[in-house]
Amino acid sequence: MKTVVVVNLGCPKNQIDAETMLGLMARAGYEITTRLEEAEVIIVNTCGFIEQAKEESINKILEVAEHKKHGCCRQLIVSGCLSQRYQKQLPELLPEVDAYLGTGSIEDILDVVESNASRLGRPSHYAGVAETDRMFSTWPYGYLKIAEGCNNRCSYCVIPRLRGRLRSKNLEQIVNEAKRMLEAGIREIVLIAQDCSAYGLDTSGRSQLVSVLQALETLPGEFRVRVLYCYPDHINDDLIDFLSQSEKVVRYLDIPLQHSHPEILASMGRSNRNTDVEQLVGKLRERITGIALRTTFIVGYPGETETHYQHLYDFAKRMKFAQLGAFVYSRERGTRAARLPDQVPNEEKQRRYNFLMQMQQRLVQANNQSMVDSVHRVLIDYVDSRRQIAQGRGYWQAPEIDNNIVIEASSLKAGTFVDVRVNGVNGYNLRGVIG
Repeated sequence: MKTVVVVNLGCPKNQIDAETMLGLMARAGYEITTRLEEAEVIIVNTCGFIEQAKEESINKILEVAEHKKHGCCRQLIVSGCLSQRYQKQLPELLPEVDAYLGTGSIEDILDVVESNASRLGRPSHYAGVAETDRMFSTWPYGYLKIAEGCNNRCSYCVIPRLRGRLRSKNLEQIVNEAKRMLEAGIREIVLIAQDCSAYGLDTSGRSQLVSVLQALETLPGEFRVRVLYCYPDHINDDLIDFLSQSEKVVRYLDIPLQHSHPEILASMGRSNRNTDVEQLVGKLRERITGIALRTTFIVGYPGETETHYQHLYDFAKRMKFAQLGAFVYSRERGTRAARLPDQVPNEEKQRRYNFLMQMQQRLVQANNQSMVDSVHRVLIDYVDSRRQIAQGRGYWQAPEIDNNIVIEASSLKAGTFVDVRVNGVNGYNLRGVIG
């Protein structure tokens, strides 16, 4: 059988698609490798969300294509959002590629490899039906996609075109996937979707996220569950009550707000423009002791004046989010925002981004300093036995996107939970010892 490698780019949802393709191919008898120079089949799973991601994807495809000239590679396949978004343009732009696979055709990977024919249908039917074949690659944590697609129509976003409308997974399917993850040694299950809080809206008309969390709570063993991507207008009292009492779902919510000023939110078409976010944040902090809140903002959106930006800056400073990410607005062809007047110059967008993130860094460092001498239950992600250190995360730290704790220890094992006493700060990160 042929040797296969998957090069994954982009978000955790892409990670799941890559793991699903690997699992399907492994079950079919293909040999899986992580080395490009050994692979006869190379699959590049791309991102096409914003301009920077498109450039990264195309550059990676061209880089990998060199292995067709000088290595073992006999077949180059491109999958993911870039394939879906530019399915008419890519074959002419990238003649090095043998076949393309869209976001709605992940389960067709074997047919594509064997026939060398592209599969680029509409994305509306795929909701992860093949994910039971996944080959987990991020141990000791793993991502579990509870829904695919999105019904929101944000003016700057192309995701609904790439991933289709909201399709919630069957609850039994989610629980079975979680069981497989635990059997594989996963100790942190990270729930993802375009909007986790929208789970169930397409099937029942109301958010059913709590039903998912309740089902996962009953599974045996020491593990934890984390929820990413919850829009504020679907965070209800049922969810708040559950998080305040749960023993396995961590007190952490990722709430992508994108802006604070009502005029910008209205222009963005954000559903949370009518939600009193400041009141919601206060409610969450009052009713869920120690909750860590993460958010993301877009700076330099068309029409964002200095007044709008200052509103955002002051809001972020006042809210003191545990974690905050920001993006410079990317003008994406085919979106409503791309056609808006008053586009902000790139230099000004970057200036606003820099000031916002510098302020957030000061907030994080002050919060980190306040945690010195406190003890926390930490999941060990990585151990460097040579340097006698380990890297782990507390409940307030999501994998890949947040900071971490570097622990001085010689006998820790990855995939275990330990009590760690914070004894120092190193910028965004913390230092600790076994507590």
